[in-house]
This record gives sequence, C-alpha cells and structure tokens, in this order.
Amino acid sequence: MSLATDSARAETVLAGRYRLVKLIGTGGMGSVYEARDEHTYRAVAVKMFATPERMSTADRVRQEREIRLLSMLSHPGLIPLYDAGTHEFEDGPHRYIVMELIKDATLLRRLAEGPLHNYEVADLGAQIADALAYVHSRGIVHRDVKPANILLNDEAASGFVRTVKLTDFGVAHFVDGSRLTNDGTIIGTAAYLSPEQVAGEPISYATDVYSLGLVLLESLTGDQEYSGTVIEAALARLRHDPEVPESLGREWHELLRLMTHRDPSRRPTAVAVARALRGGSTQVTGPVPLGPDRTVAQREHKMHRAARRHARRGTFVATRRWRRRNTVAAGVATIGVLLACVASYVIGALH
Repeated sequence: MSLATDSARAETVLAGRYRLVKLIGTGGMGSVYEARDEHTYRAVAVKMFATPERMSTADRVRQEREIRLLSMLSHPGLIPLYDAGTHEFEDGPHRYIVMELIKDATLLRRLAEGPLHNYEVADLGAQIADALAYVHSRGIVHRDVKPANILLNDEAASGFVRTVKLTDFGVAHFVDGSRLTNDGTIIGTAAYLSPEQVAGEPISYATDVYSLGLVLLESLTGDQEYSGTVIEAALARLRHDPEVPESLGREWHELLRLMTHRDPSRRPTAVAVARALRGGSTQVTGPVPLGPDRTVAQREHKMHRAARRHARRGTFVATRRWRRRNTVAAGVATIGVLLACVASYVIGALH
C-alpha cells in the first residue's frame, strides 16, 4: 500500500459513521488516520490494517490479537478502543479499529531534546508501571515497552504533572498462550529487549519490567544503553549489564539495577516499581519523593523515619511488636499517673 493510496482515502466513511480526515502515520502493519465520528462529532483515530493478502499468517494473528487485547483492556494509562470493523476498498477488505485520538508527543521525541528531571521520570515511570501492572493482571506481557510507545500529555491529572499512556499491543503476548513465531525468533525492539528475549527463552511479566528499566535509565541520562545495529544491540546485553551511574543517587541506582537484573526472578513486579517511584519501597510506603530531596524528607517525616527504622529488621512484624510495646507502656504510664493523683488527693484530704 503506497502513501499516495493512503492519502487518497481521506473522506472515506467507514460503517456509515467514521469519516477519514487525514493520514497521520504509517507502519508495517497498516496506517493510522485522524477521523471524525459523525454520530458523536468527536475526533478519533482509525488504525487501518493491510489486506490479508499483504500480511503473513503471523501478522494476521497479531492483528486480531491486538483487536482482542484492546477490547478487553480499560485503564487510564492505555488508549481506549471505541470500535472495530472491516471496510471493503478497491484492493480488498481492510480490518480497522477506532481509538481515542492522541496528538501528544512520544517520549522518544521528548528525549531528543535531552534527559528529563528525575521527578519527571518518576512520574512517567509510576504511570507506565501502573499500566503494566494492570496489563499483567490480565495475563498479558506487552513485549515492546520503549520510548516510541509512550505518549506524553502536558495536562496534569491524578496528582501527576503530566499524563502518560502506553500504546501498541501489536506484539503483546498472553503468558499462557501459544507462540506467534518459531523458536528463536526475536520480537520487540532491539535496544529494549530483555536478556531472555534475546536468548529465545520463555518470557514473563519481568520482561516488561526490564524494558521499562532501560527506558527510565535512558530518560535520566539521555543516552540509550544498548545502541548500534539490531544484532549489536541485542547481543550487547548478553555481554554486560546496563551501567547505572552512581550520580543518579542510591535510590535510583538500586531500583534500576533490580529492574534490569539478568535473572528475571530477581526483578521487582510492576506494582512494586510503581510503589517505589511514588516514594515508597517494597517494605515501606509514604509521601516521600524519589529524588535529591528524598533523604531530607525522610528525616523530617517522623512517621516514615520510624517505619523505616523498624522495617529494616526484616518485616513489619517488628514494627507491630514495637507499636504494641509502646501502647502497653503508654497504658502503664497513664495508670501510674492516675494512681499518683489519687494518692496525692487522699493524702491531702487526711491532712
């Protein structure tokens, strides 16, 4: 399908409802149009897939899988699916999906201007980790978490300075589903693949956590950790782990090292990552930011400081024991004060 053909399809009306306005993007699986819903008068995005004859069997499976996935997912960090259907063009039938129109820039374009502030990275990382946690709870691995698939909106929402959405589930994978390719075939973007993807080993939710770790590292430093050709980028991670600069601070260093650990079982879950980026950890949560002021905030926040001190003993069992002991001590002290007051009153009355 040529660009001229795509552009010529403007003003076509799909399902008697969606009028294509202009072509806004093309890719290997099809084209994306800005369209107008003539029933609700809102702008929407229409992703038009290629005809079945132009796609391989694996491409057709991925197409239907993306439609199926988007129809069953609903989360603030994901682009909602409004409708789906098939339209007959001159060259044959084309499947399409109708989604929310997002005109915001991608993280890839934003990183071309340089690294982000660590608070910005914590914000966007927490939102993407939230979206991944939701996706993982549905038994799905995204498999292609990268800056080009992360959209940034400068409008604040839900307590965040800007809102972030994760896109493109074309290569997503059901954990309990069948493989779409033969063993050994790599699916994903080379610069953000996990070691198990490169090695052709089974993937899990930890695969997305690894990719997100590389995205956050690049957002902080402004440099892509594994660059070069596809083969060079893919094989580099098998030779060495990502280099996380000490200058990022202890909290960032520890979190990113865990997220990009070569052993998937050692990586935190997406839920734990979101919690850490909001200022907590896998043991302690609290209103403490992740950044240069974190130590000061912890020192000034007495409740958080006490929780951290006792949680370091291993579990919250010690914390609960400490609270019970303080409650008992406070009760004994109160009774002692009351008895002293009564004794003083009695002695005074006798005299």
